[in-house]
Amino acid sequence: MTSTGERLALLGGTPAITRPLPHEIWPPRAEEAELTALAAQRNDDISIRGSSGPVRELEDAFRAFLDDQVRWAVTFNSGTSALFAAYFALGVREDVEVVGPALTYHAALSPVHALRGEVVLADIDPLTRGIDPQALEAAITERTKVVTVVHQWGHPCDMDAVMRIAERHGLRVLEDCSHAHGSRYKGRLCGTFGDAAVFSLQANKAVFAGEGGILVTNDAGVHDRATLLGHYRDRCREEITDAALRDHWVTGFGLKLRMSPFNAIVALHSLAAFPERKEARHSALRYFGERLAEVDYIEPVHVGEDVDMGAWYGYKPLFLPEALPGVTRKQLITALRAEGMEIGAPSGPRLSTLPLYASAESPLFPGTPKHANVAAPGTAAERVEQQALSLPTFNDWPADKELIDAYIEAFQKIGRHRDALAGHARDDG
Repeated sequence: MTSTGERLALLGGTPAITRPLPHEIWPPRAEEAELTALAAQRNDDISIRGSSGPVRELEDAFRAFLDDQVRWAVTFNSGTSALFAAYFALGVREDVEVVGPALTYHAALSPVHALRGEVVLADIDPLTRGIDPQALEAAITERTKVVTVVHQWGHPCDMDAVMRIAERHGLRVLEDCSHAHGSRYKGRLCGTFGDAAVFSLQANKAVFAGEGGILVTNDAGVHDRATLLGHYRDRCREEITDAALRDHWVTGFGLKLRMSPFNAIVALHSLAAFPERKEARHSALRYFGERLAEVDYIEPVHVGEDVDMGAWYGYKPLFLPEALPGVTRKQLITALRAEGMEIGAPSGPRLSTLPLYASAESPLFPGTPKHANVAAPGTAAERVEQQALSLPTFNDWPADKELIDAYIEAFQKIGRHRDALAGHARDDG
């Protein structure tokens, strides 16, 4: 499986990794029971009828998945739609500010713009990769009404600090748990801290529907307003708790953002398989992290002593350029790909580098000014953006142990031949 080779593969040597790509195959192939359920649903009912059938089953199962710590679970056709409904339900409107992390996937905060709200970005904690509590507090103004925490790549934020700050300033808290299915902070599940939480069920997630999202809350007002935004007619008539709001049951608030029963079936089966898949992923990535500690130019992913990584969405260690002088991240990735590794740079840039967040004018409402976020240098978000590597989230344990060992050999081979790589980089540059 491995070869030490006298030269780097980039320079004509033998690759350290011989297994063909891709090394991460996700989502897993469907088992017969799932395919049978999908076929039966096709002949039974392809309509979306409120909270019923597989949609109702999924919502009930998801509440159980969260230790029955949430009262309501409402499915949507995507995680972004669920976030949109959550922001609406939490009161985001024109002149309302939402503080969120400077480095995350754009959809965690982009629905705020569609509601004419303002996004204010705060730096991240370099260890948790989530919002830094001190930066959060510094970003709060009299217009701030909501704080969004994203449990980035599965690592929980410092929820004790966030909740203290929110209580002190009277803020609503939205948890984006799109990467954090099953993650725990001090024993408590992510998604059960804030006023509302959203889980993406997109195909790359550990619990997946293909496309889908689910909003959970213990707040009746959040439930009612989020449901009215995307679930008109039967569900609104049956579930809205506020009598005045229930008058809108025929039309809701004008949108249809409901989940298909087919997506609900896929999600039910992936949710049922999650515990076993989680344990395999944890075993593989725990071993990978231990082995990566042997590589002097890589900083393994930090995992806090008081957290459970749950789904482990991706594995993103940091490249330490000072330990590999003369080699850029791009050049390192090229050399490791030549060794047969599946590796890249994370695709999400700092939000302040994207026009939707950096512009002083709203592209959705031309002529309307909005908060313009500045891409500040020297932040933790900049460091992670520029130095993070994206590696497979190994899932097949113990079979993947041999492949992980080959990855470590590839990293170590680069280290042994760092001068040759630096020389090649100079000649190529």
